[in-house]
Amino acid sequence: MMDEHSFDATYAQMLDGELARVLRGRRNLVPEARLALDREIQKRQLDPEKLRKRRPRDPEKRRPPTVLEKRLGKKRLRWPQSIALMAASAMLFLVLDRFGAARYFWPLFITIMIPVSTIWGFRELWPRPWFWWTLVAIVTAHVVFFSLVPWPWGTRWVPGLSIAGLVTLESIPIFALIWRLEKRWNRLQRRRSKVRVKEP
Repeated sequence: MMDEHSFDATYAQMLDGELARVLRGRRNLVPEARLALDREIQKRQLDPEKLRKRRPRDPEKRRPPTVLEKRLGKKRLRWPQSIALMAASAMLFLVLDRFGAARYFWPLFITIMIPVSTIWGFRELWPRPWFWWTLVAIVTAHVVFFSLVPWPWGTRWVPGLSIAGLVTLESIPIFALIWRLEKRWNRLQRRRSKVRVKEP
């Protein structure tokens, strides 16, 4: 028979939606389970009435994580990093505006952000020379593109969400390219290891 500690461990592993489902059937629980459920809800600072009305998502209908989500994992920008990014962006705009080149701000910003986000997302690949050569090719492609195709909005203000969307859309194929190159590199390394093992 489960004791209070067992119920505590079980409820601690549940998502809020799963706790809501258990809470709706609270009257059918044994006293130890009720106490453990109440402690877990209080620990998470949840409102029991709101939690009771919450409907858990169907696990079978949950979208599987994309390759990009699996690859990045928990790599997210924190507040200090976001503030530093905004400060650097403001300084870049002021410098360009000082020399009358404000129209190049967004093209230059995107050209910088794409490799920076790639470097940040694939930190474990820094020792690989092919990774840096790929970034050089990506930056070169950006410079050539923006040299041939002028920025359509000129110096006009562009919503941050629009720029973030452009960077995200462009990052997806670039991240996919890096991921495929990494797979090919690992496959090549495994083949070389097998050859070395077979050598007398």
